[in-house]
Amino acid sequence: MTKKKKDEPRIGVFICSCGTNIGGVINVRKLAREFKDYPGVVFTTSNMFTCSKDGQDTIAQKIKEQDLTGVVIGACTPKLHEQLFREILEESGLNPFRLAQANLREHDTWVHGDKPEEAYNIAYDLVVGAIERAKNLEDIGFEEYSVEKNALVIGAGIAGIQTALDLADKDIKVYLVEKYTSIGGYMARLEKTFPTLDCSMCILSPKLSAIERHKNIELLSYSEVIEIERDYGDFKVRIKKKPRYVNIENCINCGACERNCPVTGPNEWNLGLGERKAVYKPFPQAVPGVFFLDRESCTHWTDGCTICAEKCPRDAISYDVEEEEIEITVGAIIAATGFEEMDIEELPEYGGGKFSRVLTAGQYGRLLSLVGPTEGKILLPPEFEEIPKRIAYINCAGSRDENHRPWCCNFGCMYTLRHAEMTHRLYPDEIEQWIIYHELRAGGKEYEQFYRRVRESGVQFVRGFPSDMVEEQDGSISFSVFDQGTGSLLRLNFDMVVLTMAIDPSPGTAHLAHMMGVDRSEGGFMKELHPKLEPVNTKSRGVFIAGACQSPKDIPASVADGKASASAAASHVLKGKVRVQMDKAVVNEELCIGCGLCEKVCPFAAISMTVGDDERQLAEVSSILCTGCGKCQVVCPTGAISRRHFTTEQIEAEILGLISAHKKREQAEKTPGGA
Repeated sequence: MTKKKKDEPRIGVFICSCGTNIGGVINVRKLAREFKDYPGVVFTTSNMFTCSKDGQDTIAQKIKEQDLTGVVIGACTPKLHEQLFREILEESGLNPFRLAQANLREHDTWVHGDKPEEAYNIAYDLVVGAIERAKNLEDIGFEEYSVEKNALVIGAGIAGIQTALDLADKDIKVYLVEKYTSIGGYMARLEKTFPTLDCSMCILSPKLSAIERHKNIELLSYSEVIEIERDYGDFKVRIKKKPRYVNIENCINCGACERNCPVTGPNEWNLGLGERKAVYKPFPQAVPGVFFLDRESCTHWTDGCTICAEKCPRDAISYDVEEEEIEITVGAIIAATGFEEMDIEELPEYGGGKFSRVLTAGQYGRLLSLVGPTEGKILLPPEFEEIPKRIAYINCAGSRDENHRPWCCNFGCMYTLRHAEMTHRLYPDEIEQWIIYHELRAGGKEYEQFYRRVRESGVQFVRGFPSDMVEEQDGSISFSVFDQGTGSLLRLNFDMVVLTMAIDPSPGTAHLAHMMGVDRSEGGFMKELHPKLEPVNTKSRGVFIAGACQSPKDIPASVADGKASASAAASHVLKGKVRVQMDKAVVNEELCIGCGLCEKVCPFAAISMTVGDDERQLAEVSSILCTGCGKCQVVCPTGAISRRHFTTEQIEAEILGLISAHKKREQAEKTPGGA
């Protein structure tokens, strides 16, 4: 049971030292004593860490002993421990929304640490404001909604695969959606992984097979999510399944269709290097392990070609398959949509899109692959006949650059070192290698040892920024670089240049984030709820993120993300219900004029316009969709919509408390003998 609001407020004030974060700047004991006789306050104290067990026990004890109607905590940002403190209130019999926090750390002592007297006065004002707010707080309840025991994983790279497998092993039904024809993601393109140079597919292939075999996983390859709608505790999701034109059940992987197909086109799996047939399988271990007919390349729809169908011994090819849409209901969604390299044509200063011997790191990685365009041989494009004698790798091509992508690509340094080491092993004497870098970052496990091994192999390292890049008549590439190590300007010539490109979120990330109600951070990556405490959760309840859709990440970090998001999603769906606090937007129907401004600005589609009993158009708020952001409250021209727990009265009380405390101090300072 929770206490009812009483006529006379009984507020408890708890001031936290937060180690030296607050207590090292202001006297927290003195501050707590200041409120001993403050109107409405019946108890006040200070402690070293309010969030510690001792601090929690003190709050719980005083709520019961003092019959408190409200609690004020002067500490750090509410983002860190507000939920913890609310739970203490509820466990002690006080409604959890009778809590007001004064942010004395981020809003005061961290800002004014060099001015202790000023910081103390600000802290006093903030606590007064919180006390006045606490006097006006009201009980707010909760609602419960059922949650389906299943999940949707969007994206089947290594992060999505790990997420799906971990969820399925917990006996949770998983729908795994992949927009390409095979699962595996970027890792499936790699020949070896750093720093151990393990065979990439030796690690990945068993997981691909496990996805295909697992009884709790339904794989939807070559499919896309086109709509997501909140359905109380669940999500209704519409998925478009695009036609492969090859029947998965009938195909026996004989390859007759591919061998006899007369049409070729650029090989997307090899990132544009080499060609593939119109009907093909992207790589030998692809899952589903069947062929795929690319309608964009195939001439059946333009010239009536049917050779592949005629040569297929199992009648697996059908040209009249249509797109299909399905609808599923899930309790959780995990986005693991990965990344892509920045478009090389955005770097004309490095010959991107102009010089045939300038490749991206991804393209060079395909040359190193035994199933790549050159079967693992390093040969000069576009003819792929001659082994290069000199190769330059340029790090941070487009990344850490305010003109392109200001963020670090995270794994680029190690990616370059991987290429250099693999090339050295293949051609220890034939190819001279140079790495042009800004800074080398080798922060992962065994990364530093890997870097030293590459350096000792004879690879040349030059710290500097390439410029004046030109293509010579023989196709080689020349550029200048100021070597910061020796202080000399170098003019270098290479047979091939490899750009370690900046990393972008995969195409469609913005639209998917919008459908899920997830914020995006720098560069358009999906944003976590809290970078330290909730790294895979998002602000949209029941939606989680994993891998490089959040930020550029290497394979170990992506796998760890997958396991973490699976654990978080499992905790969510296995409860079978979700508890929603009702500190949401509410509409005063008497004041609402049905203008629809609130509906337009709501970022979560939580507001809709309905017709009331008196035939007037009115705003209606979905409690499950509303996150209490307050945008609707700002734009409402009549004040008809407000957010519970942040009502106009409560905000005004806090502001007036701040102002009155400040004015009283000013008056005291002006009065002769005043403090």
